[in-house]
Amino acid sequence: MPSQVFFDFFGTLVDYDPSIHPTYNAPLAFARMAGLTISAEAVDEQWRRAWGQLDDAAAETGREFSMHEVAQQYWHTIGAPSLPAGAIETLIADYIDAWTEKVAIAAGAHDCVEDLTTDHRLAVVSNTHHPELVPRLLRKFGLHNAIETVITSVTIGWRKPHPKIFETALRQCGVAATDAVFVGDNWQADIEGPRAIGMAAVYVGPANERTPTVTLTDLPHVIRSLS
Repeated sequence: MPSQVFFDFFGTLVDYDPSIHPTYNAPLAFARMAGLTISAEAVDEQWRRAWGQLDDAAAETGREFSMHEVAQQYWHTIGAPSLPAGAIETLIADYIDAWTEKVAIAAGAHDCVEDLTTDHRLAVVSNTHHPELVPRLLRKFGLHNAIETVITSVTIGWRKPHPKIFETALRQCGVAATDAVFVGDNWQADIEGPRAIGMAAVYVGPANERTPTVTLTDLPHVIRSLS
């Protein structure tokens, strides 16, 4: 039985819908603060463009990008207007505050984590663009005491499924790949990535004919049954 459990975060321990836009449009407020006359539709297009350019590059290289890079890219796409001091930081903080309103703890996550802490060490390995986002949400949902270590792609510089983020996680936790299991909802990032470096992996995402899934309720039993 593995002694170390690595959890993905978004879509695994917490639920979110990336297609739902925040109620507060932080990029629009940023543009208006800069004195621009621009529609919400135009702002949405420019914000998506900024994200898309960075995300396309990251998908090719495996290198992660930060919210600061997104904000800077967006600022350039709207013409690089003059800004008051701290405007970029305000945009990032406001965007994250608005986006996290829609994040909720996944069904069964509390019980699953509490069960596994009795005989496992737990850590989170997450693709994210802001280093404080995952720790902040762990505290919000009361999972922070059970999770010993948090490894984020933006801090490491590499995103899942690149092997370097998994190798860093193993090194930080002082565990061999053969003594660890990864749990996640993205087949490529959370299953193929860990398996490529010798870790076991358990899929908890949407089920289909090719990818049977495990619920968080059943996860402790499944992990304890691993040889």
